[in-house]
Amino acid sequence: MSPAALRQRVAMAIAYQEIRDAVFGWSLYLTVAVAVLGGTLLLYNATRAVGESGLEIVARPFYQPLLVATSLATVYLAGWATLAIARPRDQGSLRVLFFAPVDPVSLLGALMLAALAVYALFMFVTIPVFALLSLLVNLPLPPLLLVGMLVSPAFAAPAIAIGLFISAVAGTSRGAMFLFGIAVVLAIGVQIGYSALQGVPPASQYYDTLLFLREVLRAAREALRWVSPLALVSAGLDAALRADWRELLVAALAGIGGSAVWLVLAGWALRRRGVLP
Repeated sequence: MSPAALRQRVAMAIAYQEIRDAVFGWSLYLTVAVAVLGGTLLLYNATRAVGESGLEIVARPFYQPLLVATSLATVYLAGWATLAIARPRDQGSLRVLFFAPVDPVSLLGALMLAALAVYALFMFVTIPVFALLSLLVNLPLPPLLLVGMLVSPAFAAPAIAIGLFISAVAGTSRGAMFLFGIAVVLAIGVQIGYSALQGVPPASQYYDTLLFLREVLRAAREALRWVSPLALVSAGLDAALRADWRELLVAALAGIGGSAVWLVLAGWALRRRGVLP
């Protein structure tokens, strides 16, 4: 067997083991349960609002529930990827693994493949549940939204790659989760901060003082639209629901390109940081 074929075989074995651990673990099913519960609550609020107002039309009833589900899956896999390298390095198993015909490229490829397979499993479980909910509440589940769900792995891939980069560059698993938490807080903080500054009235005495900060946050928010995986998920599902194929393609290419860049950085960090604790 050639060295390349042997590396591929070992990489597939690593991916299989990671998928098996996820299937027989509890975190995946907890994420599925939270996603279904959140989607059910959003649908309940929509139907209750229709009943109270007397309206018979609900605009995009399943967009928010499926957006919540895909966002939760993205965050879950990003957190999983954040520990995928750092935790085995702490335990010493990563060093043992590299005695086999494994290099950073095959390891990162195996972890990315495993994460995308787990994402597909997440969708395989949640989409039939939402289809059943659509029958129960008599609200349509648009086929265009399902198209967006099929493309959504391209939007979630950068989150996995970012997690792998953090895991490769961090010294410990605790440090990796700390960096992951900072990244999440910054991404959410920019959005919340910009929304808060948007609400400052022009007549306020602090309006001119906060104008520069608002412009900085606006620029950061626009940049996050193409960097943040959650922003890509939202933009991609919205484009699919509007049948804007050009925007959907741009979002998918942005996700694929971003994940490739982060994977290259993760490979560099893994070579530089090494496999020792």
